[in-house]
Amino acid sequence: MKKNILTRCPVCNSELKIKRYYCPECKTEIEGDFYFSPILNLSSSDLEFLILFLKTRGNLSELAKVMGVSYPTVRTRFEEFLKNIGIESEKEEKNKISEILDSLYKGEISVEQAIDKIKGK
Repeated sequence: MKKNILTRCPVCNSELKIKRYYCPECKTEIEGDFYFSPILNLSSSDLEFLILFLKTRGNLSELAKVMGVSYPTVRTRFEEFLKNIGIESEKEEKNKISEILDSLYKGEISVEQAIDKIKGK
């Protein structure tokens, strides 16, 4: 029986980090600081949502029917899911850009700083 990958500490629930990979076949060991994909850190409800999303080919209207909820509920759940895997919603991204441009207009940051912030640097 295969074991699931642990991504959270069983004691304090903090995110675990991978320090070493080992190949039992050739005995190669690789050490370093490795991080999990956001997909591996999904909660069971997020994983279930992702599977349903994929089964409905990304059609949120169809997903709402399958889940037995309204379209706005599925849309909100989808936005939560995206946030959980580190993808900002379009609305949040536009708000961030508006804030950066406001700071630029007020003279709080330079043009170069505004460009770097918009690019995510």
